[in-house]
Amino acid sequence: MNKILVFDIGNTSIVGGVYEAGVLKCTLRLSSDLKKTADEYFVLINSICAQNGADTARMDKIVLSSVVPSLSRCFEHMFQRYFTCPFILVNGYSPLGLTYNVADPGFIGADLIVNAYSAWQKYQTNCIICDMGTATTIQLVSCEGHFSGTSILPGLVTGAVNLFEKAALLSDIQLEKPAKLLGTSTREALLSGIIYGHAFLLDRFIQEIRKEYSYLGEIKTIATGGISALVCEHTTCVDVIEKTLTLDGLYLISLKDI
Repeated sequence: MNKILVFDIGNTSIVGGVYEAGVLKCTLRLSSDLKKTADEYFVLINSICAQNGADTARMDKIVLSSVVPSLSRCFEHMFQRYFTCPFILVNGYSPLGLTYNVADPGFIGADLIVNAYSAWQKYQTNCIICDMGTATTIQLVSCEGHFSGTSILPGLVTGAVNLFEKAALLSDIQLEKPAKLLGTSTREALLSGIIYGHAFLLDRFIQEIRKEYSYLGEIKTIATGGISALVCEHTTCVDVIEKTLTLDGLYLISLKDI
């Protein structure tokens, strides 16, 4: 049985997963802590995997994407010390079959590369991918695997936290579905502005991308990221919510001979 361990390292969180025979058996989420050592990360990862019945000593391959260079080095050190299986570090130079609008794709974030590849392989059509994390990224990949480009917006949670920090009278509010468009309390007004505001922003961005790239034909829109379900309930242009799009992309990359 093929066992693959995958990690996506972001500025705020590290998300991982274990695939067995193509099925995602367990996931893990850790804070992106620059102070932790490779040994400390291994203890955490090994413990979570063990609790979910996954033996880290029996992995066949590891695939990593990262936008935090220091954590990339930390995890590579961990792989070399505690694992015997091969590992792949995904970046813009990885031979995935994607093509780019730029001469040097090395500057493109690994998470964007993985999401583009995942959408391209899973849907085989033109795709807009909206990933809602620390930042919200909106990108387009064609049915032929051409990476057209990306827009990077302030993330919903990042913006909300900054608003709470700047306004002394605002308490930290749990993000949830707004009761209505116009609130009659500070809490309702904030929820509406934060959630609906991001949803409406996404819709307009998607509409404009579809207009500018109308020559491609039909374009499917996929949303991913922890907050995507809450936001995209209020959009009209998002077709699919894929919470594990990035992890699935890392797994699909593991199947390639690179």
